[in-house]
Amino acid sequence: MNPQKTIFITGTSSGIGNGLARYYLEQGHRVLGLNRRRPEDLLQYEAFRFMSTDLGQMEEISPSITQLTNDIQRLDLVILNAGVLGNFGDLGDTPLSDLSHTMEVNVWANKLVLDALFEQGITINQVVSISSGASVNGNRGWSGYSLSKATLNMLMKLYAHEQPATHFCALSPGIVDTPILEYLCSRESDTRYPSLDVICAKRHTSEMPAPDQAAPYLANVMAELPKIVPSGEYADVRTL
Repeated sequence: MNPQKTIFITGTSSGIGNGLARYYLEQGHRVLGLNRRRPEDLLQYEAFRFMSTDLGQMEEISPSITQLTNDIQRLDLVILNAGVLGNFGDLGDTPLSDLSHTMEVNVWANKLVLDALFEQGITINQVVSISSGASVNGNRGWSGYSLSKATLNMLMKLYAHEQPATHFCALSPGIVDTPILEYLCSRESDTRYPSLDVICAKRHTSEMPAPDQAAPYLANVMAELPKIVPSGEYADVRTL
């Protein structure tokens, strides 16, 4: 078995974060989770601990991380996974309040997470933020989500310059059947948003795996990123 690693993941209660957390734990690694909801299915693992924190409440983030990592000197991997969709629809119809909340959770919360970890003097080998193809393709309807993920990509590039000892990457995981996709595919079809029809046609097929199915592949890709992607860059698993 490989030496035990310590991995920090935001959003382990569902979706990709939950699938990755379970995969790493079953591989014998230690996982620290920061999530809004209690991850009941992970509590059986002795090597898992978590803090319940709403990443939309900026003032909660730093104190929660201090408590969660108070005995940690090194993190092998930080996965910034937690995020929200925000309003799906035309940007012109999306309230600024919704855009602001989406940016807070998908971008500024991640800045605060990284700042808190680095300020504690923790050595961090690698940071992977879960991005999206929506960050680069600009398809109609993805509005605040696209804006936030594009900004997240740049956040990784900027921190890569500031923290050269850590490898950063904004990684699009491909199409995974998460709660966000479940919600989007439950909507009525709308001719204004053809990209959504393309995605939802892949649901319940091998082209849209469940998080548990996607986790081993994503974990293997993340392990290779420092060797194949320059620090700070955006990458899509479908083109690696």
